[in-house]
Amino acid sequence: MSSENLFNLSPLDGRYAEDLRDVQEMFSESRLIRERVQVEMVYLKAFLKATNREDWWQDSFMSIYTDLNTSDLDYVKKIESHTKHDVAAIIEFIKVQLPEKVRPYVHFGLTSEDVNNLSHGLMIKGSRDIILLHLKTLIENLSVLAKDNRDRRMIGRTHGEVATPTTMGKEFALYALRLSRMYAELKAMNIQGKILGATGNLNAFVGTYPDVDWFEVTREVVEELGLEHTLFSLQIMPGDTYASMLDALKRLSGLLIDYNQNIWTYFMLGYLYQKADASSIGSSTMPHKINPIKFENSEGNAQLAESLLTFFSQKFMKTRLQRDLTDSTVKRNIGTAFGHMVLSLIYAGRGTRDILINTAKMEEDLADNGQFFSELIQLVERDKGASDGYDQLKKQTRGKRLAYADMVAIMTEAGIEVGTIENYMKGLTGEICDKALEEVDRLTS
Repeated sequence: MSSENLFNLSPLDGRYAEDLRDVQEMFSESRLIRERVQVEMVYLKAFLKATNREDWWQDSFMSIYTDLNTSDLDYVKKIESHTKHDVAAIIEFIKVQLPEKVRPYVHFGLTSEDVNNLSHGLMIKGSRDIILLHLKTLIENLSVLAKDNRDRRMIGRTHGEVATPTTMGKEFALYALRLSRMYAELKAMNIQGKILGATGNLNAFVGTYPDVDWFEVTREVVEELGLEHTLFSLQIMPGDTYASMLDALKRLSGLLIDYNQNIWTYFMLGYLYQKADASSIGSSTMPHKINPIKFENSEGNAQLAESLLTFFSQKFMKTRLQRDLTDSTVKRNIGTAFGHMVLSLIYAGRGTRDILINTAKMEEDLADNGQFFSELIQLVERDKGASDGYDQLKKQTRGKRLAYADMVAIMTEAGIEVGTIENYMKGLTGEICDKALEEVDRLTS
């Protein structure tokens, strides 16, 4: 971390800056300026074509966007210092670089919100793609663990108590599948965008050029930018698609919290441990410790993201009449939620790569806790006609700790075959794991 990062207000721009360069770039002021310039230039080209001025357009005009550099960004901010309006500064910046006859048609008919909704939409969509990249990495790490531990048995726990066995591989596969469903859902989502003027009815457009097919022109512009076109808006773009994507991310953050907490619990039980880094320190006072800090970090950032995303999705569903400005400053903060979301995924991925399985501990717990066999025994007894099979096993096993070997001996003595015991132990866990991973491949391909 460079010394300049020591003075940032947010740890996203300070402590974690190196991990979040792509998110910073996506939600920075410079990115907002760039997207606004792009929107204005794409619209200007379409407008000139629609109004029979296509020969006025020169492809070199697009360099105003494609060659935008730091000095240009500084110039835009300098203009804004006297316009006191950020979009007006963009308009002036573009105009001075165009021929005189073209200048009147920059931003023609548009409202600032036409530019802003498209710019923010592009930023959210681009940041969604960053999340998908990190999410897929986590899914791949989990899939490897699931395959490697497909048949590695351990005691299941319901309500924290000893229950029917499962395998560590199946538990990893389940998380890989759940995260893959979120991946597919997010990947399929798009953000709507609009160009509809001051109150969402294209009044100024048809007032000046009534013969132009403005539905088609605006659709072409929005779709060329990579967003989903809509004709149904106020001046402010209703935040429904923003909210849908942010709500999906909120559910993803909840799933990451669940994953981190359960992995943390498996560390506590001794079923998992981590690769040791000789140079790292787990505790300032206890040299033996290798703390699951990557999962704890991931959980904390997912909790921050969940809270922020809840607020943003609720906020963007509301507007006052045709327009108010409360969303403007809020939208400038969306990047904080994405930053915490990406951090959560990064640390969950790093932690998952370092997971090692403590087979000995899992086998020890299985050997010491055979009381879960009471489920099988009572079913076999009932199948033989003993209607009180459950009650009998309840008296013999409830609240007791019974060795695996002792329970097997009891079952063998009672005539329960070894094959039955083995089938019960295995269940269809391996097959379920395989099917889950097949679905993971389908959803993430």
